[in-house]
Amino acid sequence: MKALLQLAGLPRSTFYYYLHRSQNPAKYQMVKEQIITIFNENKKRYGYRRITQELHNNDICVNHKTVQKLMKQLGLVCQVRAKRKYNSYKGEV
Repeated sequence: MKALLQLAGLPRSTFYYYLHRSQNPAKYQMVKEQIITIFNENKKRYGYRRITQELHNNDICVNHKTVQKLMKQLGLVCQVRAKRKYNSYKGEV
């Protein structure tokens, strides 16, 4: 073990740190699943603000900045409807 770490140029404490860290589940795994569910249920139209509100309604307290960060990690972007150009009434020309 010592020779392998020396060959890799990795301190022993760093090896055990990453070993221990890999055994723990992801910190926001449950929240990510909920975000994906809410996002897909609403036809990909909900942004981070509405998703945060839905999570609060489901008794999951997460900051809006965290929801925004998780959505960015998951690659979830809400579809924004294109604004229609206003054409005023011109009457008879």
